[in-house]
Amino acid sequence: MTLAAIVAHDPRLVIGSKGGLPWHYSEDLKYFKKITMGHPIIMGRVVFEELNEKPLPGRENIVLSRSKSYDQVPTFSSIEQALAYVANEELVFVIGGAQIYRQLFDKIDKLFVTEIHQSYQGDTFFPEYRQDIGSVWKEIKRDDHPELSFVVYERMAHN
Repeated sequence: MTLAAIVAHDPRLVIGSKGGLPWHYSEDLKYFKKITMGHPIIMGRVVFEELNEKPLPGRENIVLSRSKSYDQVPTFSSIEQALAYVANEELVFVIGGAQIYRQLFDKIDKLFVTEIHQSYQGDTFFPEYRQDIGSVWKEIKRDDHPELSFVVYERMAHN
């Protein structure tokens, strides 16, 4: 199984503000949908609640929560349980939030990053990874646009 994180962040690694995205770029939303479609997505409870507890269509939605479970989606209280559940999948995406990214970061094989060029105010951040480009992460694809860039990184080796 390949475990991938998909994230949009600004130059300061902001990924959220007050429980939501601080920006709206339709091309980023289209990219997210295109890349994750047909693959399981793992998210934290807060992200699922931001989606109004409605699973994203065309993907199996898996929620990590120690405090709640949901009838409409598989919910696990531990990362180990969630990863065991998707062990036979070819590609699985981690879609947030910040705590989930941090807890799974050392297990992630690929990063699908939307680099937002403008800075935003926010209170939620993606783990710093940029100082490890070239030693841990290798850029394998880049698609630059005026307001954002879509970049894919692959882990060179697990620690």
